[in-house]
This record gives sequence, structure tokens and C-alpha cells, in this order.
Amino acid sequence: MKMNRIITILLMLSLTACVDEFLDRRMDTNYTKDQVFSTYTTIRNFGIGIYSHLPNGFDRFDGGTLAAASDEAVHSGAIGTVQKLSSGNWGAFSNPDDQWNNLYSGIRKANLFLQESVDYERVIIQDTITDQGRQTYQTQVNDLRWLRAEAHFLKAYFYFELIKRYGGVPIIEEVLTLEDTQGIQRASFGECVNFIENEIQTALVDLRVSWQGFDSDRLLGRATTGAAHALRSRLWLYAASPLHNTGADPEPWEKAAVASFEVIGSGQYNLVGNYRDLFRSSHNSEIIFSRRYPAANSLERSMYPIGFTGAVGGTNPSQNLVNAYETSNGLAISEDPTYDPQAPYVNRDPRLMMSIVTNGSTYKGRAVETFRYGMDGPGKPRATRTGYYQKKYVDEGLDILQGRTSVHAWIYFRYAEVLLNYAEAMNELYGPDGTSEQTPLSAREALNQVRTRPGVNMPAVAVQGKDAFRDRLHNERRVELAFEEHRYWDVRRWGIADEVLNQPILGVSIALNSGGDIEYNEREVESRYFAPHMNLYPIQAVEINKSGGTLTQNPGW
Repeated sequence: MKMNRIITILLMLSLTACVDEFLDRRMDTNYTKDQVFSTYTTIRNFGIGIYSHLPNGFDRFDGGTLAAASDEAVHSGAIGTVQKLSSGNWGAFSNPDDQWNNLYSGIRKANLFLQESVDYERVIIQDTITDQGRQTYQTQVNDLRWLRAEAHFLKAYFYFELIKRYGGVPIIEEVLTLEDTQGIQRASFGECVNFIENEIQTALVDLRVSWQGFDSDRLLGRATTGAAHALRSRLWLYAASPLHNTGADPEPWEKAAVASFEVIGSGQYNLVGNYRDLFRSSHNSEIIFSRRYPAANSLERSMYPIGFTGAVGGTNPSQNLVNAYETSNGLAISEDPTYDPQAPYVNRDPRLMMSIVTNGSTYKGRAVETFRYGMDGPGKPRATRTGYYQKKYVDEGLDILQGRTSVHAWIYFRYAEVLLNYAEAMNELYGPDGTSEQTPLSAREALNQVRTRPGVNMPAVAVQGKDAFRDRLHNERRVELAFEEHRYWDVRRWGIADEVLNQPILGVSIALNSGGDIEYNEREVESRYFAPHMNLYPIQAVEINKSGGTLTQNPGW
């Protein structure tokens, strides 16, 4: 038993390289527990290391993203890991998006940090002789107090990432040994939601409101009260949704609305005016919580149109997604008589051209050619399979042939999502225009803030009735949050994945005729398979075996 505990502690001290620039630290794995928790610097570095378990956003699947497992996109490589998720070729022995070990490792680290840093003030050397010494002491004490709050927030985030994948999971509040995993059992989904809420509330006591003006570049990416409330907003939205709220209980919807309004009413965040540049920034007034990656060009290599030297292919947006963008009149393309399928990108929602590279659009100084025999079209190895390339998040200005690199930030929470969370919850509670004393903004007002932001300027939604408004809201999330790992989970929590994810992925076939005219025709690119039990992930068989069989499997797996 004692030896297992020592092994566990040593494993916990083996910090991986953290990807955020402010987290870019390594720790000598030869340190003992007593050495790690004996100085301000080593305690701090261990606490910062918990952030390294935040799930990666970019390049998780052979240079592609989770969007290619939803109806947003396909991967340009016809056979790859992400196709296992979209074809149904995954299960308890193989899951490309399995996060169980990573997230529970983060939880163990957070538990160990909280357990061993209780007396953090005692280990910090206090210099009472000089003003500078007293200031340094107080700064270090404050920093470790904030980090303890952040550890509670990160635990809550890790548990949310677990329950959205697996449903109810074991709640672990202590540092377990290998023997302790025997007999472990799952808590219910509701118990997990309440546990996460309690962790967030604990974190909120000492989380900072902002890191601006406090050596903010060095501390960029650390959690704030805004991040905690944004997590509560998303947590209760998922708990309220049909997948988990089979009895249509209004209470989770109310909690989602109130949590969302905590962010909205704070006045701390707002929608930035340039939607395109929003995703090329690691810090602005819309981003609530993000992860900044070291300078690299792997994203550009996997997203640039294939005609540019150095591009290798990656995520290709689907025609299904392109068709979801409204015309500039605020109508679906099927409802707008002015829409011309042979000029499909004219007079469309501006977010289409800010998020997706289309045929004929100017990119990196030339017109993109995704037509047959074009520079970026069919016939080139790893060329787009759909006729489109992803623009969102990508630095258009890089010269990857010269090895140029750029910093990227994966956004976990941003203000537009919170507004849409709020609009969804308020519509389910009160319809498009109802309000309450705690939530004085209507669903329609919140949704239209997103649509009418400067630079987008889409017409306000005027439909009446809860059902019609819900449909418009679902589509707004689809286009506003495209490629941000929301659609894949949204269709599951809404209970429509069986309908949506069994539909074939469409692309566009583009022909350049002898007279110079271009002809567009939709075509099927990839068939998909989804069964209802796939709404939740299987727990990996090895984890069930480690528990001695007390860890139960999700139905259907």
C-alpha cells in the first residue's frame, strides 16, 4: 500500500511540458513530494502544471479537428483516426477522443495540489525587514491562494469534460493509490453536476476577476471569475438539455440562464467588432478563457488550400455547413428567392467568408481554385474533398515555406457562446420575449446581439413562438460557433444526433467550362453512421477491468 502511494505521487509529479506560454515549465521528476511542496516556486509550478491537462483543440486527429466527426466537415485524408468517430468504427477498446486518462490525471494533480498546499503560507519565507520583502511575501501568498482557487476551477472543468462524454463518472476527492481503484463506482449524472457546481462555488471565493494590469502577459490564460461563471452556464445548459433532462425539469434551464447572466450582467465582456480577427487573438474583450499555444505553423499546413507550398491537407468544411449560413436578408437559402446556386457565396452572412475559404475568394494574395483541375481542387494529393478549406483560427499571412510561425489560441469560452446559452435557456423558460427579475434580458435580445454585432450586421430574428425561435437559435449556434467543438456535442444534448449524424456529408463539384463559366453542383462526399448509444462515449475496457467490474459500462457498448 505504501509503495503504491509513493508510485502514485511520483507519477503525479511528472509534469508534461505545458503548451501555454505562461505555463511553459518543466519539473524535475526526481523531486519527492516534500521537496515539491517546500518552496513557493515549486508549489507554484506544480499548480500551474494542472493546466496542461486541458484538452487540446487543434490538430488532435492527424492534423484535423473534432469538426470532421460532426456534420461541419470531413478530413482530407479519406482514412484516419477522426473517421472512426464518424463511421461508427469505435468502442470500448478504441476511441480516438478518449479523454478519461488525461482528465483524471488532471483531477489527481489538482487533488494532490489542494491536499499538500494547505499550509502554503508556512513555507513561504517572510521578509519583514524591507518594504520590498513584505510585498514579495504578500504577492507569493496571494498567488498560491489564487492557484488553489484555480485548481478547484480546473477540477470542475475536467469533470465537465468527463460527464459530457461519459455521463455520470466516479467522483474522486482524494489522491488514490492503485489499490484504491478497486471497487470504484460511478456517481449519477446529476450528482456529478452538483459536485461540479460546488467546486465552482469554492473556486469563486478566491478567483481573480481579471489578470489585466497584473503582469498579464505572463499570467495570460489563468482562470477568472468570468471563466467560472461561463463554465456554470455551459454545465447547466447541458444538464437542462433533453439528453439528460428527460423529465423536462425547468430548474436546470433557470440555473443556466442565471449563470449566463452573471457573465452578461458583469459588463466585463463584449462582442468584438471584427469576427475574423477574433480568432487570431489570444486576448480580447470577447475571450473569457483560452489556451495560448507556442508559435507554430502546423495549423496553417493542415488548413491552407493545397495549392500553397507546404500545405498538407486537413479539415474541409462541408456543404452542409455552408448551406446553414443565411443570405444577407436573414433567410435560409431555401427560403430566399434571390439566392442563386450558381453564385452561391454572393449576399450571404458575412461569417461564411470569414470562416471558410470558398472557390474564387482571395486568399494569400490570389484567387482560390477549388474547381476541377484548379490549383487547389480535385486531382491534387490531399486537396479538399468538399470544395472548401477552413479559414477560422488560421493565420493567412504566414510563409510556411520559409518556416514562419505564429501564436494560436484555442478558445474554451467566449462571450458570444454565453449569450447563446442564455438565449436558449430563456426561450425554454419564457419563450423568445419573456424575462424575469433575475434575468431581465430576453432570449431574442441576447440572440440578436450576436447577429447584429459590428462587422456581421445580420438582420434581427423576428420569428414568433418558442419552437420557431428554437430552430433559429440552433442554426445560429451552428454558424457562430463553427469549428469550435460545439456542434458535435450540441446535436447530442438536443437529442437530434441520430437524425443529423446519419446524413451524408455533402461537398460541391465545381466545373470550369470552356467558355469560362463556372458550374456548381452539390455531391455526396462521405457517408456517416450514428446510433443512439453513441450519445455517450464508452468507458474504456481497461478502466472497467481495473475497477474489478464495479465500474459499469454505458448502455449499448
